[in-house]
Amino acid sequence: MKKSIFALILLPLFIGLWAAGDILDIRVLNNLGLMTLVGVALVLAYCYLRFDESGPDTKIVAIIGTLAALSVAGRVLFAVIPNVQPSTFIIIASGYVFGPMAGFMVGSTTALVSNIFLGHGPWTLWQMLAWGLAGLVSGALGRKRRLEGRWRLSLYCSAWGFLYGLIVNAYFVLGFVHPLNFRSVVTTYAMGFWFDLFHAAGNFAFAFLLGPALVTMLRRYRSRFIFESEPMRVPVGTETGESW
Repeated sequence: MKKSIFALILLPLFIGLWAAGDILDIRVLNNLGLMTLVGVALVLAYCYLRFDESGPDTKIVAIIGTLAALSVAGRVLFAVIPNVQPSTFIIIASGYVFGPMAGFMVGSTTALVSNIFLGHGPWTLWQMLAWGLAGLVSGALGRKRRLEGRWRLSLYCSAWGFLYGLIVNAYFVLGFVHPLNFRSVVTTYAMGFWFDLFHAAGNFAFAFLLGPALVTMLRRYRSRFIFESEPMRVPVGTETGESW
């Protein structure tokens, strides 16, 4: 059995264990914050194992490493400005051009490595999930070119500023908010609204100013890479004639 399948099977079993712990009132097993954190870790493990089992080409691995390093550097350099950094925009562009799994790897690696400088904690896994999903979803949209145009890409990146906050703040809501009800959840998310707004505004600015140039540059590299490895399938220039 593949390791990724094993991790996928563990997830519903783990959910069942949490449900049993809640029913039987077992303190460790009904800790919602801890159990959801382990669930997130299993999802991440599945994605990493799935990527490894796909046997990625060394050029793709090098591209992912380079883009992740660029994203990490951007986050660390802009750390003095609360929630404003180019990482989300770079992750989205990476997934949009190179596909869902490449986007996921760039996004999750960004959080893992950048937090070496900015501080690790339970939020790291949630950040890995949020940025990984940003790259994954963008990769799925990239297959049919759904984000063509400066304004469409910028608005999409801006929306991910709020989606990222929605996902990452879940670790705090599930682990530290008591009692957990509609009012407490809304209040908690409302307290983080301004940080999410800064994130969304920063994403929009980076995408509007740099988005077309970065996507075109990445497509040119991808076009050359595909042409070199499969010269009979992809004609020269297939990926480069974009109109922004």
